[in-house]
Amino acid sequence: MSPHVTRAGFVALIGRPNVGKSTLLNRLVGVHLAAVSPKAQTTRHRIPGFRVEGDTQIVFVDTPGLLEPGYALQAAMVQSARAAVEGVDAIYWLVDTDAISDPERELLTMLENEPVPVFLILTKSDRTSRTTLDRWESAWGDVFQWAGRHRVSAVTGEGVDNLLASTRGVLPEQPFFYPEEDLTNLSLRFVAAELIREACYRELGAELPYSVHAAVTDWVEPSGKKVKTALEATLYVERESQKGMVIGQGGKKIKAIGIRARGAIEELIAGPVHLSLRVKVRKKWSRREADLKFFGYKP
Repeated sequence: MSPHVTRAGFVALIGRPNVGKSTLLNRLVGVHLAAVSPKAQTTRHRIPGFRVEGDTQIVFVDTPGLLEPGYALQAAMVQSARAAVEGVDAIYWLVDTDAISDPERELLTMLENEPVPVFLILTKSDRTSRTTLDRWESAWGDVFQWAGRHRVSAVTGEGVDNLLASTRGVLPEQPFFYPEEDLTNLSLRFVAAELIREACYRELGAELPYSVHAAVTDWVEPSGKKVKTALEATLYVERESQKGMVIGQGGKKIKAIGIRARGAIEELIAGPVHLSLRVKVRKKWSRREADLKFFGYKP
């Protein structure tokens, strides 16, 4: 009897901010791992998520959006996105426009000399007309030698099965990297912090969330008569005025953030949660190299 053959590989999700990478990752994995919001630049880290289908394991890696960096945090995010393509077995290149930015063109030029297959993914197909999708595909068609072109909706799942089938065909025959039941190698603390930060993006004004970093500082599992998982988290901002805005009048804003985040974390761990939030000022943290390393944005 011949041995059972398995396939496994890493796939990086690349694209500009707010193109739908995190939403697609969550759809592919089947769990809300990556922070998602209508605001651009929600993703700050590389977020791995695993999917197993039969004899194939795919390790997807969500990445920060490709942009022209304006300060240290953005520069670290772009560097993280570019580093994510090193050593992967395939790339999903997500687009939602017919305009090609300089950072995108620069990275594609670099990839021309690499053997990795790159799939063109036209996103948001559930709410985009066929005429518009045709225009996007025409604009991007001759920019690169694509391994395939797919129209996908991360919301409805349209096109996902065909994309996965095409991906399987380019992955090498090798053992799985992670246990079959695992969905990520991130800690629950990290994912919970991302969900808290997502709540900030949804509850706060246009610019304020970009100055917020969330960190889970304590995690206590249920025991005895305590049936809830108890979490304590800190929201770091850059100015005293921002602290007041995050807390809100009478604590209304931070309460709303906590309610939204608690619901997401309860869904993640499938159990009740008690979440305590506090706000601290760490001046200009997004522009300080030492703070970016402390918060894990840079090695």
